[in-house]
This record gives sequence, C-alpha cells and structure tokens, in this order.
Amino acid sequence: MRVHVVNSANRSQYLDEIEAMHRHRHRLFVELMGWRALASDDGLDIDEFDNQWATYLLAIDDDGVLRGSGRLVPSWRPHMLKNLFPEFSDTPAPVGPEIWEWTRHAPGDPLYSGTINKQVKSALHIGMLEFAASRGIEAFTGILETRLLGPVIESGWKITPLGAPRDYGEGNAVGVVIRFAPDFIDIARARAGRSGPVLVEMPCGMPVDARHLARRSVELAMRLPLHALGEAVARLEPLVAGESF
Repeated sequence: MRVHVVNSANRSQYLDEIEAMHRHRHRLFVELMGWRALASDDGLDIDEFDNQWATYLLAIDDDGVLRGSGRLVPSWRPHMLKNLFPEFSDTPAPVGPEIWEWTRHAPGDPLYSGTINKQVKSALHIGMLEFAASRGIEAFTGILETRLLGPVIESGWKITPLGAPRDYGEGNAVGVVIRFAPDFIDIARARAGRSGPVLVEMPCGMPVDARHLARRSVELAMRLPLHALGEAVARLEPLVAGESF
C-alpha cells in the first residue's frame, strides 16, 4: 500500500480515485458518524475547501483500490479552522509557511478487515510525516474529536489544544496544533515494519493513457533494493516524461 500525493498539478491523473475518496468520506462522516450537515444526494462529501489549494493524501492498495485519505490545506489559504470554525481556537488560528491544516482524515473503514485498517492507518500516518518533511512543514492544525485525543497522543503526536472542547451537532471536538520531532518518520516506519518511504508523487503533464502504468511502475520500483533503483529509474524516465520506450 502506498500513499499518493494528489494536488492541482497532477489531479487529472487521479479522477477516479478522487471520486472514490469523496464517496468514502460521505460513507464515513455522514452514514456512519451522522454528520448530517455534510449529507448529499449524490453520496459525495465535497465542501468549499475541496478546491485548488487542497492536497490529498490517498492510501491506495496494490490492486489500485482507494482505502483511506486525508486533506491538507496551507494555513495561509482559506481553511476550516480559520474561516469556518474559528470558535474552536481561543486565539487566531496559527498561520505560516510551516503550518498546514489537516482535515477529513479517513483512515480505513469498518467494512475492511482489521489487518487492512491497520495498514491504512499506519500508511497515512507515515505519509503525513513524509509529506511534511518534503514541504518543510513543522505543524498541522485541525479540529479533533475529543474522544480521539488520548489515542492520538499515545501514538506519539505532540498535541497542543487551541481552546476548550466544544460541542457541535453530532459530538464534541477541540481545535489543536500537532507537532512532531524530525526523527518521528523513522520511528513510525519502524513501528509499521517498513524500511522505506510510502509516499508517491507523480509529476504533472503525464498523458492520461499512461498514468496508471506509470504509477504502478513507480510503486514497483520503490520496492526494489537500493542498488537496483538506478537502473529502474532510468527505465521509467521515458514513461514519466510521456515518451515511448
């Protein structure tokens, strides 16, 4: 299982997976958690922050099936904590180039087996950290269900509440800042039994008819031992560039 970075640059390569993500979110947040404000006749959870500034982390298994996701928005753009629910922070929401908002975290599904859910959860956990390292992110903000504070802290995240917990329509939540140490990636990989990265970020501009083959090829190459990566990357370059072999 890999975690794919999907943003405005490469979104056209993931249209099916993006629709699957919105359907999965609707199932989790509306049908299972009862967030009635998000209910939609088309079965898609889409809000005003699913825009050009959003980056999605999609957990996709080896068969190409979307298993989980998360949404990241730069703090200097409109985002949920600042523009929709400012009451969850006693002070103005933290903003800066090193801070992004993390929302719509959907790590798995009750329909999946315990093994798959564990894989999805750990993959998204590691993927968030790898993405943060790639962008110079030092902290995430968000609105966290109060009942999840304990489990999240136990998993190693350093959480600072931004205010007192507040009731909302279907539960109780708290605004938070989540920080992490630089070595947390290695710790998270070790806990999950992984020795290398989980993140995949495809370049923009790839022909649509080549996208699935290229993504699968990149995923397979990432499983190779380090001494074999050079040749594999050289063989992949023409495909990634949209050329023929």
